[in-house]
Parts: sequence; structure tokens; C-alpha cells
Amino acid sequence: MRKVVLFLCLATALFAFGCKKQADTGAAAPVADVAEVVMGVQGPETGEIAVYGLQTLYGAQLAADEINAAGGINGKPLKIVHYDSRGDKVEAVNVAQRLINNDKVCGIVGEPTSGALFAMRNIVNDKKTMAISAGATAVGVADNLPYVFRNTLLDTDGAPATIKHLKDTKGWTKYAIITSTNNDYSVGLSDTYRQAILSNGGTVVIEQSINDKDTNISAQVTAMRNKDFDAVVFTGYYQEASLIMLELRKQGIKAPLVGGDGFQSPELYNVGKDAALGTVFFAGFSTSSTNPQVVEFNKKIAAKGYETDMFAAQGYDAMYLLANAAKQAGVTNCSEEAQRVKMRDALAATQNFMGVSGEMSFDAQGNGVKKPFIMEVSKDDKGGYFFKLLNQ
Repeated sequence: MRKVVLFLCLATALFAFGCKKQADTGAAAPVADVAEVVMGVQGPETGEIAVYGLQTLYGAQLAADEINAAGGINGKPLKIVHYDSRGDKVEAVNVAQRLINNDKVCGIVGEPTSGALFAMRNIVNDKKTMAISAGATAVGVADNLPYVFRNTLLDTDGAPATIKHLKDTKGWTKYAIITSTNNDYSVGLSDTYRQAILSNGGTVVIEQSINDKDTNISAQVTAMRNKDFDAVVFTGYYQEASLIMLELRKQGIKAPLVGGDGFQSPELYNVGKDAALGTVFFAGFSTSSTNPQVVEFNKKIAAKGYETDMFAAQGYDAMYLLANAAKQAGVTNCSEEAQRVKMRDALAATQNFMGVSGEMSFDAQGNGVKKPFIMEVSKDDKGGYFFKLLNQ
């Protein structure tokens, strides 16, 4: 497991007074001062969904740059420690324990996927150390766990808004659904989409299942060939989505794909090409927004040589949310549980935070309450593919 430390220091003088030796008076010494405020970032940095973890990290790093340039946190520079969990549930637990027990972090940005967050959430909650996910969208992932937060758009907000939009603008009411049954995110999102379709007077014509990493899905698509539907809802990630698109077109099915924020990667259309055109999905961020804050963020990320997407934006916002809570709570040393508790209370009280992914508040369960962005894969005049924002 690779460890990379990003340490942005404002002034050497900050370190000179970082630790002071206590006189030996026989009394219990207070907790030693620390030189920096430490935040953790964890997620997949290698493997098939590495883009989610890396983009989250890039956004968090950019936020750290800005926070340190503005004076750090309560007079101390912000230090980021990050580890690669590979998106693996067991490794997500190991990484969380390492960040908490060894690195003494104030809070963690991650995991960005629902399955890995489900795996590590009890660890952070039991240790009274905040985790804020910049990507997990599954139902209930933060419920009844006061130290688990997420600043991503909820599936239960995104899917109903998408189905209503498609009904109102395209007249779509008949759907096929494909679920990746070994993916917690997909299983939960299929349930949410199914309910949204029925609630909007629609019909689920047929359902099929695959597994993540399947490469041959011809049988599932063949079973759908003689059915009448307007679109195919697939609730997994962009890798399998691209293969489904290609197989649909290969077998003569013209119906577009509909999904969630697991589609928000350029690889969706880099692999799918014209088969991806018309694909619709929801997410908590759009690079196409004309909001000046988003335009400036896009420029900053591009200057670093990174892609701009939902994970980068929400990683950026998540680091700011943690830093703002630490400032409000007067945090200077997160090895003290009392300081982490104050920071948690400050984070939970956040309302109307204006980030690059939109205005957001936390509900009583630590879920981000925000407006969905609905996007469609389109093609520009030069033949380039892009995500067109449908509901700005």
C-alpha cells in the first residue's frame, strides 16, 4: 500500500514552536502540542475505479493549497495524509484504522464509493473521528452514525428528479433495468430508480442482472430485444455501462442508457463513442455550470493537470467543510477526543455551505441536501463528446 504525504507549510516559524518540552514537576503533563492539523484522504488510487479516489484526492489537495495559503487552521498548517484502499472493503477498514490510530487525523475525506464506506463507517464512528464521503450515494450509508457524513447528492434525490425530468421533457415512461448484483451502490440505486419510475406512473418492462467486471453481457441484452421500452436504467459504474451501450447497439437496440453519478467519467464516452450519445444521468456536480465559482474551480484543476469532475469538486468541498469545522471548533490537536467531538458538532451544524458542487446543508443523519445536476452525453461541432447539462 502506497503512502504519499502532501505537506504545505506556510512559514518555518510555525514549526519552531510546534512542540515544547514539559518541565518534570511530577504532575501529569498535558497533551503535547502538534505542529500541524492532520486530515486524511482514503479511496481507490489504483485499480478499475481509481479515478474516483484520485479525483477526490486532487480536489482535496487543491483545497489544502488554498487553506494553507490563507493561513492554515487556527494558526497551524494543514497536512494531508492519504492511502490507497483500492476500493476494497477490507483494505478500507485497514486504511481507516491506520489514519486514526497512527496518523491521529482530525477527519477523513473518503471513501468515495458506497460499498467501501459501508465497510469502514463503524470504525470511524466508534473512534469519534469524522469521515465525509465525496461520492457514496447508497441509501442509509450514514444513518444513525453521528461521525459519518457525505456531501454528495443522495440517490433518493437524484433518481426521482431524473425520471420526472425525462417524463416531462421526453415523454419516457417505460424502462428496462439492469443491476450489478455484487455492487451495493447498484443494488440500492436500482431500488430507488424502480420506485421513482412507478411513482411517476411509469412501467418497468424487464429486469436483468450482471456483476461488476463482467465482460460478456450479450445474453442479458438478447433477453431484452423483443421488449418495448424507452430507455435502459443501468445502476452500476461507467466501465460496465460502456459495455452495455456497445452491446445494445450491436444487437440493434437504440434505447439510451440512464444511470447515476457512477457514469460521470470521460471513459463513459471514450469507450462507448457514439453508442454513448443520449445517455442521461444525475450527479452532484457539472463542469458545464456557468456559476463563476465553478468556472474558477475548473481553471484551477486544469492548471494542476487534472480532470474536473464530481469527485474532484466534492473532494474539494469536503476538505473545506472539515477545515471550516475545525476552525469553528478551535481545533489545534486532534489526538484529543474532546476537540474531535467539538469539530464534529460544528460540521453537523453546517447549513447553506456554498461550494463548487452547489449550496449544501446537512440533515440530521449527516447527509448532504442539495440539488441534482442532470446531464446527457452529447457531441460538439468538432466531434468531441461532452456532458451537456440539461437542467441549469
